[in-house]
Amino acid sequence: MAAKRILLTLAAASLALVAWLAWKPASFPTHTAQAETSAHEPAPPIAAGIPQTPGFTTASPQRAWFLALKQRADAGDPASQRLLAQAYERCMVVNQNAGNPNVEQNEEQIQRRIQSAETEEKATLLGHLLQHVLQECAAVEGGAPIDWEDMRLLYAQAAQGGDLPARVTETLFNLQQPLGEVQAAALLEDVLASNDPATVFALGAAIGESRGMQVAEPYTPLAEGWLAGRAWQVAACRMGFDCGPESPPASRLCVHQGWCYEGTFEQATRRRLGTDAEREALDRKVEAILRAMPPAAT
Repeated sequence: MAAKRILLTLAAASLALVAWLAWKPASFPTHTAQAETSAHEPAPPIAAGIPQTPGFTTASPQRAWFLALKQRADAGDPASQRLLAQAYERCMVVNQNAGNPNVEQNEEQIQRRIQSAETEEKATLLGHLLQHVLQECAAVEGGAPIDWEDMRLLYAQAAQGGDLPARVTETLFNLQQPLGEVQAAALLEDVLASNDPATVFALGAAIGESRGMQVAEPYTPLAEGWLAGRAWQVAACRMGFDCGPESPPASRLCVHQGWCYEGTFEQATRRRLGTDAEREALDRKVEAILRAMPPAAT
């Protein structure tokens, strides 16, 4: 009964999230927002007992986090500019699609996901995730619509200011100036030399899940093939990037792809591979990436 009550509560929040769950940007990677660093704290978790309505965020920890982040970004801090761009990206569809009739067309999708939480534990986990999305996005610009160009400008500013995860994202998704193989190899070399899990994860997110990246030798094997993107992300997890069961990467696998209740990001990734041979191929590529890092990274 407790699980059923939770599911009924979640259903009330589902409609506002349908477009966010289904959104796949045409010129930006689905998981760009995962590349967050510890330079600044991410949005605080939901506190028990806080009303689950967007309006409370006017004086919430999430709102305070957002305002402080925006202040640092406005002051020119590159890492904060990237983190603000990531917050915009996470919340763009949520904040712009409230009341959009197209959202109703996908209501069954989110309802099925809610109903699949057949236990109280799973319902609670999914409820935490969905409510966190609503609360964070209500805090971002007070829930107001977000302009795509504002987000892109922030990524560009962060990249120009020397933020490597932002440069990786901007460079690989600049359709006006696609990278040549030699340029791509130079970028990959910078990522490896950084020893930075957030940068490594950003590269994996930018490479994506269905394609590799054309890179000159000696780095060709590290970036080719459909497993390359996931391999870089898993490598980042093994380097210390936060990929736990309630981390942003694992949560977004649930939100974007329906891979819910499957443990850490790496566990979920491995379970979704079809065969032992594919899992072994992933491991080989991850290990090759980690071996290519400077000694301090491994």
